[in-house]
Amino acid sequence: MYKYLKHILIYNLILIYSCTDKVKEPTNTQQANDNKNFNTIINGFNKYIEKAREDLNKHEKDKRQLQNYDDYKIAIDKYDKFISWIEDNPDTKKELDTDFTEAYNCLEQRRAENASEKTLDEYIRDAIDCTNNPLSCKDTRKKYGTKNNQIFLFFTYNFHTLFHSKNTLKDILVKFKTLDISEVKDKF
Repeated sequence: MYKYLKHILIYNLILIYSCTDKVKEPTNTQQANDNKNFNTIINGFNKYIEKAREDLNKHEKDKRQLQNYDDYKIAIDKYDKFISWIEDNPDTKKELDTDFTEAYNCLEQRRAENASEKTLDEYIRDAIDCTNNPLSCKDTRKKYGTKNNQIFLFFTYNFHTLFHSKNTLKDILVKFKTLDISEVKDKF
């Protein structure tokens, strides 16, 4: 009898002590993944813009001659204004996150097939870097596309389509919602 009373007493003490612990609020995994698609695509565009800015700086220092220098400068300024505008409009940002799902999934599929050891952001960054420094990269055709670096072409084509034309921010937004993923989807 005492044997069972000891067990009951121990279980009651455990129950009492466990009830005094503060309840941990479950973290919302959806909240952690908010804007994941948007952030990944924008990081790719930011990396592309970083390369374009380097080219502009080289042109200004007479280290490299750029055709359409003024067009590049205007397009980069337009991109910066667009990103600032998007950051000030969280609803639009969330809407773009939803619209980027197909492009994100396609890029993620390519990354999983060709560079599973990297995150998607690293994969995109490396693809753009490989275009800038082709001698430092090996097997880029295998990793980033069959004929060319399709990941780089995806960002290049969409950047030029969106920001080199004379569009307002709202026109850019409409086009931005339907990114052309044919470079990554069909030609890989």
